[in-house]
Amino acid sequence: MKRYRIGYVAMPGFNESELGEMQAVLGINPLNRPVIIGATTTPVTGQHGLTFVPNADFQDRTPLDVLVIPDIPRAAQDDPAFQTFLAEQCARISHVVASSGGVVALAKADVLEGKAATADDHGTALLAEYGAKPVFERRAVVDGKFHTAGHSTGMIEAAFMVLEKLRGTRFARFAELTLEYDPHCQYTAHTPSRLVDLADCDAPTIAMALPSGCYLPDFLGAVEVLSAFPNSTLHVVSHDKTPVQCLLGPKVVPTTSFEDCPQVDFVIMGATQPFLLKDKQLLDFVRRQEPNAKGMISVCAGTLVYATAGLLNGRTATSNYHHTPLLDKLGARSSGTEVAYDGKFYSAGPAIGSYEVALRAVQDVYGKDVAHHIEQQVLQFAPNPVFNVGSPEKAGKLMALFGKYLFSPSLPLYLATGRKGAKYVASKT
Repeated sequence: MKRYRIGYVAMPGFNESELGEMQAVLGINPLNRPVIIGATTTPVTGQHGLTFVPNADFQDRTPLDVLVIPDIPRAAQDDPAFQTFLAEQCARISHVVASSGGVVALAKADVLEGKAATADDHGTALLAEYGAKPVFERRAVVDGKFHTAGHSTGMIEAAFMVLEKLRGTRFARFAELTLEYDPHCQYTAHTPSRLVDLADCDAPTIAMALPSGCYLPDFLGAVEVLSAFPNSTLHVVSHDKTPVQCLLGPKVVPTTSFEDCPQVDFVIMGATQPFLLKDKQLLDFVRRQEPNAKGMISVCAGTLVYATAGLLNGRTATSNYHHTPLLDKLGARSSGTEVAYDGKFYSAGPAIGSYEVALRAVQDVYGKDVAHHIEQQVLQFAPNPVFNVGSPEKAGKLMALFGKYLFSPSLPLYLATGRKGAKYVASKT
């Protein structure tokens, strides 16, 4: 099977969620090698406060097969070296995926002349100035090698379109199921009672519990939702400040340690590798944060961490469909649904579920008007799944069983380490 080299642009102020969620789709095949590209290989910080470590720069002439440009601010769009990089790459590359300000950057680099394209609502209005043909719809748009979109669902769906071209329809359909890409708008029918200014809300403090080996995309939807509040504070928490190698993804620089992280309003836990279920520092951290947190968000196998820590005893929760049977064995009650809410605990299946549970947490803490504003105006959430097979029910029995079969070897590992972790927690209480 062919290896593809996929470059992800990380300029100062880039949207980490957009980069990470597109990487979730395109990186689901481990032969698709990710390359984080910065102006230099110096760590670069995005708009929500995550710092990525590039492993290539604009001078790297190793050929790419796919170039991914997330939302980036105007200063980065206008960088002459970046525009030269885009022009050179787009002349020889096979597929280009861009979202929001990344689409505007392409237009400014004069590579979208005469091509249909879209971005977020603000960016789309600028495209005609640079010779592109703006499409004012919240969906992915394809014109030749260029796949353009706005925030959240649009850019994820653009990535699925490219994945289909790289790996074929059968693989891309299975990827949609594996990532459980079955998004739902929660607030389209809601009529706000007031205009919302997020600056008027109390800015939340947020902790990403990110030890080495976690799956970054599971965190990023919730990060984007909660970071929509001006002056929000994000703590990237790990054992120490050594850059963390994420599963199938980039290196991320922590901002604090489990021991030094202050009390926060929201904790986010994404999928982990099995050995982390017995990590004493991680388990102690989530147990220490929980009593005074407003929301405990978990995605995919991240829910198993909360269950192992004894936080979900008797509570309803969910995970990815492969691992939900483990919840009942670790003291929780499996909901059997894509998302679950029980008190301050908000759990979901992989990747896209991160947005939905974070929005529900916002609703419970700040009100439905605020959640509606973030979903519709900030995220511009407008799902149009490419294959519509993002749940076991929609995928059919055969594909769902195949997915369970592939992941079944991991279940005994998660259960064994989860029981060891639970034994450690029991010894502390």
